[in-house]
Amino acid sequence: MKSYSLAKTLLVSSCCLALVACSTTQPKTIEAATESSVNQSQEHPSVANLSAEERSQLYFSIMLADIANKQKLYDVAQSNYFYAAEQTGSKELSSRAAMVALIERDYSNAIEATQLWIKSAPDDKNAYKTGLIASLAQGQQESANRYLSQLLPLLPDNADEKLYELLRMASFQEDADFIEFFDRNNQPLSSPYTATAEAYLRLKSSVPLKQSERIHQLLDYALEKRPNFLSAIELKGEAFALNSNEARREYLSNALKSNSLTIDQTYKIGELLYTQRNFGDALKAFDRVLDKRPSDKQTQFLEASSHYALEHYAQASELFWKLAQGDYKKDIASYYCADSAARIDDLVKAYSCYEMVPSGRYYMTARTELAQLYAENDLIKQAITSLRQAQREVGLDDRQRLLEFEINLLTQAGDYEQAERRITSALQVSPNKPFLYYLKLQLLNQTQSVTEFVASVKSLQQVTNEQQLKNDILLMATNFLQGRNSYLLAYQLLDDAVADDPDNVELLYGKAIAAEPLEYYSSMERDLRQVLKLDPDHYHAKNSLGYTLADLNRSLDEAKSLIESAYEHQPDNVAIQDSMGWVHYRLGNYQQALKYLEMAYKQDESPEIASHLGEVLWTMDLHQRAIDVWQKALRMAPNNQYILRTLRRFPEANLLGN
Repeated sequence: MKSYSLAKTLLVSSCCLALVACSTTQPKTIEAATESSVNQSQEHPSVANLSAEERSQLYFSIMLADIANKQKLYDVAQSNYFYAAEQTGSKELSSRAAMVALIERDYSNAIEATQLWIKSAPDDKNAYKTGLIASLAQGQQESANRYLSQLLPLLPDNADEKLYELLRMASFQEDADFIEFFDRNNQPLSSPYTATAEAYLRLKSSVPLKQSERIHQLLDYALEKRPNFLSAIELKGEAFALNSNEARREYLSNALKSNSLTIDQTYKIGELLYTQRNFGDALKAFDRVLDKRPSDKQTQFLEASSHYALEHYAQASELFWKLAQGDYKKDIASYYCADSAARIDDLVKAYSCYEMVPSGRYYMTARTELAQLYAENDLIKQAITSLRQAQREVGLDDRQRLLEFEINLLTQAGDYEQAERRITSALQVSPNKPFLYYLKLQLLNQTQSVTEFVASVKSLQQVTNEQQLKNDILLMATNFLQGRNSYLLAYQLLDDAVADDPDNVELLYGKAIAAEPLEYYSSMERDLRQVLKLDPDHYHAKNSLGYTLADLNRSLDEAKSLIESAYEHQPDNVAIQDSMGWVHYRLGNYQQALKYLEMAYKQDESPEIASHLGEVLWTMDLHQRAIDVWQKALRMAPNNQYILRTLRRFPEANLLGN
């Protein structure tokens, strides 16, 4: 073992002086041992044979080791634990010495401490694991083999648990190459457990496909010896999946047909098939389990979920109903009971199941879907009553969402008067909530002419003294106006507001965006540059200015720099992805342009993105793909100016007719 350093020796000696009084006053007599004290002495051997000074040194070494271990001074901890273990033969102290040495990668001392550990506890499987790891890390194959042969009989009889313990050991220390170790042990194959362990490690390596033949060989042997070895079956499926998921599904389906599987193993195979979306075969497994365990709620739940996935909504609804009635996963069971029943027009059950959904994850969705279902069946009164009851059960944010849904239903039903009363009542309680003004504007937008709407907007602004709320009302109102194609009026309202507050970033940015459909590009550029002067990190303004420059096909280097800066901040933003594609197209980087535009189009098939993507595809001579994208956009929005403007520039696509 490592000898104490001078510093350690001095520390031990000085601290011992503080403990010597206590240690020398310990009683010298030993009481007769009871059965419990005998058992305790096996764990903590007697120190009665030690002198007072030796005991003082021992107590201090243990204390010092514990403190050093907590402070991660592992070399100090290890040497003191080992000293104490040598003096006492304690299993606990020798195990600590061995483990700390292993953490420190001090493998020689780990093995020495392990030998003490095994001497005091010859049936402790963890001692053999530690010895194996330390031996293997030093390249001592024969020693590692001896530890393994002693370890295997001490592991659980259950094959899956035995494998789990082997794999936990194999993941402990990166210096120990367990793939090579198990490979040597499996020459020739003699243990289904080490064979499966090697197969697992090869499957989880960086190049499993190159080792596919060896993996199948190992697992075939393991399953020949233990046909119902569930972990080996799972791994065999994973090995098939290296080539195709269909091969894995077919293998697991065939494994399910075996009569050698226990009910627990059948359930596990069913779970695997379920997670791999092989719901038909999963149902076979769950049916078999329920034949033996008809009250197994989790299996019933997975069976119901499988029926739902297969669109067997009648069976799913009935099974989920029973589970919800029994309060098993009541939130999800009652929700999917309702959803399944609604899909087959079993409205009475759908209403009942939606009403059963308790507060929690599914509650809000259930209440809005219930209200929508009532409304679709001309039961608007019940829909509104249900929503109002729900509003009393939830917090502020959810209450606002439910109120919005209620007002939308009232508006759809043409009951504008009641919708107006609900908003007015809410505003009396919370007069400064922008959300309520949004609902008010939404209603006014649906019931008033443009001229009336603008007058109402100005009246609403006068109601509040808060400037921020005035601005919020204006910005929301201009969005509604743009939705009605009143672009000039929206721009004029924002222009007037900016004149009164020229350094307001929100208003400036809103005005700039309102200028785009009017093609007021000079005004737009000027306002966006002012926004960036006031707020250099405004990534929306960076993207908008960069896109505008790219669309105008000028200052492309600046445009690219602006858009890239915005992209660094929000790489998943669809608008920014579209801008990245468009500026690369303008620069002639067609492959890069295609990459970003396909990325954006995958998330949002809007006409603007479709027009850009189609143009890049056409320029790259991918004409049919371009036509497909443009045609889809035309079907979605036949009057959209973005797509029409693009197609006019490509008459050879022949999509606008004569």
